[in-house]
Amino acid sequence: MKNIKNLIFVFLAFSLLYACEEVEREPVVMPGDAPVMSQPTAGTQVVFQRVNAEEESVTFTWNESDFGFPSATVYNLFVDEAGNNFNNAMELATTSELSVSISHATLNEKLMTMGLPANEPVAIEFRVEATVNPKYSLYSQPVNMTVTLYAASFPPIYMIGASVGGWDTSKAVEVASAGEPFQYITIWNFDASNGSNFRFFSQPEWSASLGGYDVFTSYPEDLLEPATGDDDPNFNFIGTAGWYEIKVNTETGTIEMTTTDEPGMYLTGDATHGWNWDEPVTALTYMSYKIWEGDVAFTQDGAFRLFGQKDWGPTSYGYDVVVNYDTDYIDIAEGHGDPNWFFLKPSGTYHVVVNLRTNTIEISE
Repeated sequence: MKNIKNLIFVFLAFSLLYACEEVEREPVVMPGDAPVMSQPTAGTQVVFQRVNAEEESVTFTWNESDFGFPSATVYNLFVDEAGNNFNNAMELATTSELSVSISHATLNEKLMTMGLPANEPVAIEFRVEATVNPKYSLYSQPVNMTVTLYAASFPPIYMIGASVGGWDTSKAVEVASAGEPFQYITIWNFDASNGSNFRFFSQPEWSASLGGYDVFTSYPEDLLEPATGDDDPNFNFIGTAGWYEIKVNTETGTIEMTTTDEPGMYLTGDATHGWNWDEPVTALTYMSYKIWEGDVAFTQDGAFRLFGQKDWGPTSYGYDVVVNYDTDYIDIAEGHGDPNWFFLKPSGTYHVVVNLRTNTIEISE
């Protein structure tokens, strides 16, 4: 009899443990008064615009939930595409208050990460979850809203032609988005020694021609002229060979060009050739607008920093600017007065890509 009682106690203990584990893993939907959202109202339509996205906001408000007992309630605001039953919901905010305001810029960024399209109305739904401890939950009814997002980034366009590298789609020159609709920028070397004509493309393929002088009617006439002898509306480059910053506006059909230097990127420090500018200096190759890459011989536990010229000034880039990097390879050089990195891997040659569009340095073996 004593053994039977012991078995019963063991069974009950395991049952209680299992029940506790289940409660901790899954919130329980409790009876009570769920929160009701009062703002935004159902059917609200909002068009987000980049120009004032940081100043404009959407305010979400709801009433207090009641679990039937005194509680410290936390409210979680969720969003999902309409009709998705919140199966892929994203949490937007957590608060103990009964309202929260979120800027258009933040909402636009988060909704874009959900894969929602830009520049067209999209139906979405919001709801509030009221939680306690956080084992118990009450959910508001969904509130639908229609939003039109702006594109957070824009695909590049391309230059192809003899004066910018050759009539070969594999040599297409990327002209990066300047961060605003229709506006593009790059720095590139123009050389007419192997032919002077070129034009613009939306993709690096022949079927994606944007055009030349037929589309871009405002251009520097001392540097470009219509290649009227070609079958296509190409430009001829007629300026002095060299590096130019070129700005393109596909909406206004405008091209601006100014002379500049080849963009440089150098790694200097005892992790590379040393803290000096004696040749050979460790240099990366300019690949595209604000992007450089190349192979670098590193010394383990040495320090280094990035420089925009073969000199200490005016421009350098350390961990204070280039904030995205793999700490398996490099990390903050503690104790240094400058924002240098230590190189952590064994000494050897590594491939390095520096991208100042995303403030990233990638190092691979």
